[in-house]
Amino acid sequence: MKENFIENESQYHMHEVEFHPTMLILFATMTGTAEDAAEMIAKRFKAAGHPVAVGNIEKYPPQKLLARNEPILFVVSTWGEGEPPDEALHFWADLSEMLAGELAGLRYAVYALGDSSYDEFCGFGRNLDLALEERGAFRLASRAECDCDHEEFIEQWCDAVNAALQNECIA
Repeated sequence: MKENFIENESQYHMHEVEFHPTMLILFATMTGTAEDAAEMIAKRFKAAGHPVAVGNIEKYPPQKLLARNEPILFVVSTWGEGEPPDEALHFWADLSEMLAGELAGLRYAVYALGDSSYDEFCGFGRNLDLALEERGAFRLASRAECDCDHEEFIEQWCDAVNAALQNECIA
């Protein structure tokens, strides 16, 4: 158990809480599909007892993710021929400028969405996964590459991520 101080109306109260870092699920979408998938994934992890926060990738620069000290799950769609959605353009540009090793210690997994009728199916998800790995981040579970009917893959992918997190706790 870890002691934690919580501010409440300028008063500090000591509470004993078990330390479980909040898992951050970041989505990048053009049509809302990745956001919907992120919410479905969040529900599964909440049901498994993980504290979860869901956010838009445009609000989280990659340089700040390491300081969070929690697993980051990326739920991203691909636009056009392998490009990131508009809301991920700044994130992608910043990540692309980072050097090898700058994200050492970051734990992540990628749930990639795409349309298999395009040549670069799940292209942004693939590129994101590779870029994170090249910058030293640790992949918790294999990347999921999902077509338009992605819901059937959520359970399997979440189970793989959850197993990886459980193995971290044991190690």
